[in-house]
Amino acid sequence: MDKINKISSGGTLSKLVLLFFLILYLVFPSGSSTTDGWSYAANIRHAGEIFHPHHLLYNAFGYFVCWLTSKAGIGVLESMKALNAVFAVLIILFVQLILRRLGKKEFCAIIVSCLAGFSFSIMRFATENETYIIPLFFALAASYNFLEFTLSAKQRYAVFSAIWATFSVLFHQLFILWWIGILTGIILSKMRRPVLLYCLISLAGPIIYLFVIFIISGDLKWVTAISFLSGDFPKNAQLGISARGLFLSGANLFRSFLQIHGYILNMIRSNPLFVIPGIISLVYIFLGLFHLPVREKKAGASDFTVVHILIIVMQFVFAVFAFGNAEFMIMIPVLIFMLIPVLFHDSEKFLSRIMTGMAIWNLAYAIVPLHYNHHEAEDFLCNAASGNMQTIVIASDDQLLKSMIYYRTGNNKIENILKSPALMRLKSADMRLLENSLDSALKKGYIIYTDCLKQKIISRSTILEGSINSDFFSKYETAEIKSWESVMGRKVVSRISAKL
Repeated sequence: MDKINKISSGGTLSKLVLLFFLILYLVFPSGSSTTDGWSYAANIRHAGEIFHPHHLLYNAFGYFVCWLTSKAGIGVLESMKALNAVFAVLIILFVQLILRRLGKKEFCAIIVSCLAGFSFSIMRFATENETYIIPLFFALAASYNFLEFTLSAKQRYAVFSAIWATFSVLFHQLFILWWIGILTGIILSKMRRPVLLYCLISLAGPIIYLFVIFIISGDLKWVTAISFLSGDFPKNAQLGISARGLFLSGANLFRSFLQIHGYILNMIRSNPLFVIPGIISLVYIFLGLFHLPVREKKAGASDFTVVHILIIVMQFVFAVFAFGNAEFMIMIPVLIFMLIPVLFHDSEKFLSRIMTGMAIWNLAYAIVPLHYNHHEAEDFLCNAASGNMQTIVIASDDQLLKSMIYYRTGNNKIENILKSPALMRLKSADMRLLENSLDSALKKGYIIYTDCLKQKIISRSTILEGSINSDFFSKYETAEIKSWESVMGRKVVSRISAKL
């Protein structure tokens, strides 16, 4: 321990940690991009929707970065995943900087930064090309400057905090809650000028939005602005509180720390040796409970602590209203781990054991297996749909297939890929329209494929969908034509025909 403290005090170990996570994220990018990931990459590659209302600058920034990397022959998907990997490492760096500024030991800062880097929410998006990593970096930069403001009362740090917080919102609207949290902290300082400066600087966000709206639509009418700002929210948003949503919220909060998914059972069934990493990691986490930290009686930077507890609560409540959306909880593990040394002392042994357990678990069951998971079934369906317009695909995720085809071909008008019955029901659409389309296609002799009848594993989507798909297709003859075994389970494509 003394040797570790000696190395860490010189900054060598912290730099090695940053290098380790950079290599880890770059070497193990996700092998199967998400629906949104394919969509963003397609829009960047083909200069489609460069300015998206919910994450205004993400595609635009990606377009610029990918223009540069394309000169070296690097694809958009690969470039955006590498970009997120770099920004994820910068997040880890800012965790270290914040804890140092709070006066914590260097070894403590390193352990907490490792906890942030090994948490599943960061690992997941650091190896994917979604939108949540970059705004989290800007948000933490805002928090660092807010901390400087609370410690020094220098107004320039309120300005810097406003700049970074505004950038975080411009890269994703979700981080408006973080912006509100820091504004609350500045208000708590009871200094009028910093509050005015923070709000004044933050006006740059709405101004940039209005500028983009004018560029896209050519006017700044109220209706135009509202339509752009809301984007696809009125059609696709799922907001509300239900028993199922509360269950998913709790599950996904836990899953922000450790990957919990049905495919882990598939891994263990395929090879019982896969249970070993889980046992080892649980042992380390259990041992950590024997070293629970002690409540800090004089916790420093109280405004900083209050603000970030408020941010955690607001983000979780919003995620609950979004039926437990895991993406909206990405920042929660980072903030919780960052606050533990502030609220408790003698936490290094506890945190180091938790960190070891998390690292083993998420390496074995998250980042490595997801790297080797690929879109075999989706590739088959994409080829079938794009190769013959007399082939109809009823897709468990129609937007994923459409985005994959758009990315690869530049064609974003795909009409022979239809939503699954479950998705139609969840969006309150009339499923008789789908039934009529299928019946008409079958009469014309069209080929109809679906991946909605595969042996599914437990996930948020399968819980929400229930038996809707199987009930709908029970009215037709179904025949399995192709299947693939993967870490995610057995993927099946079936052909649909009329009952005799």
